[in-house]
Amino acid sequence: MTDDISEVDPEQLKRFEPLATLADHRIEQLTTLTTLSELQPGDVIFDQNLMEKQAIFLLTGDADVTVKGKTEPLRVSAGDNKARFSLTNPGYLGATAVSACKIIRIDGDLLDMMMAWDQLATAETQAAEDDSQIDNSKFLNGFHKSFQQIPIAHIGELFERVEPIPVESGELIIEEGDDGDYFYLIEYGVARVTRKDDESGDDVHLADLGEGTSFGEDALLTNNKRNATVRMNTRGVLLRLYKDDFLELLDQPALDWVTGKEAANLIKGGAQWLDVRHEMEFQQSRLPGATNLPLHEIRQRMEELNQNQHYICYCNSGRRSSAAAFSMAKAGFKVSVLVGGLQQLMAAPVKKAS
Repeated sequence: MTDDISEVDPEQLKRFEPLATLADHRIEQLTTLTTLSELQPGDVIFDQNLMEKQAIFLLTGDADVTVKGKTEPLRVSAGDNKARFSLTNPGYLGATAVSACKIIRIDGDLLDMMMAWDQLATAETQAAEDDSQIDNSKFLNGFHKSFQQIPIAHIGELFERVEPIPVESGELIIEEGDDGDYFYLIEYGVARVTRKDDESGDDVHLADLGEGTSFGEDALLTNNKRNATVRMNTRGVLLRLYKDDFLELLDQPALDWVTGKEAANLIKGGAQWLDVRHEMEFQQSRLPGATNLPLHEIRQRMEELNQNQHYICYCNSGRRSSAAAFSMAKAGFKVSVLVGGLQQLMAAPVKKAS
């Protein structure tokens, strides 16, 4: 097997699910984060000893996939419907090249995080269209480091707590050496970041920050003084979040997490599986009796759910389902979240509830 870390064409990635659901800018990001491998007949693509979570897509050639609970392998050929999905989908235990083939490997955690953020961004866009609110999707689309520190379930609440602040060109926002008090997002406008040179005392230009970017979190996280000065280059609007709110949102939300065994008993007692992945993911693999309500449609379609029903949300890993469950719990639903999602459930088979 040989690896080529050169970029994959975006159009190649769009052939696969759920990659095809991602926004174009995320597809562009993925082209630089994939590994292209060439294999010969008989080469192992992956087996149960694969330690890293990976999404593996068959670009050319044929592969035999070992499927949980099946005695005969599943033949997958590039271009057919089965090849639209990852060879490492839940329930697939291993794969071997049948002919010379090329595969694309993507870090599974990275892809899962992108899927979660992309669905949240879609939900924010829909909410803005329905309620004439600020479209917060641009911040989610930015995939910022500061956002990644906040649990996925709290992202919606972040936008409920921020305060819009009109600012003028030249206005000082934060000054080097001050105590940290706020976290900032730029709705529109451009800000300049500078730092004093230790020897000359002159301002050194570090960066210009534009629409959708954030700043100010370092001092809040470390409880240190501001390490740079930020001043507006233009007029604009900042979204400001108070320090205590920012730190509170860093804590994991109080959700009812259940193991596979606990979930099986709840299902036997009348609970309902709720799959919050994209419809194409749901169609490809799902739990028996599950209902599909994608994360990005939760707010718009919550009235379709039964307030008297206990729901157990799941996705591939637990990221998207935790965000969905948090929204549902705030709306008064009785809801639990499957720990580790389908990946963990399928890796460790659950005994039937007694």
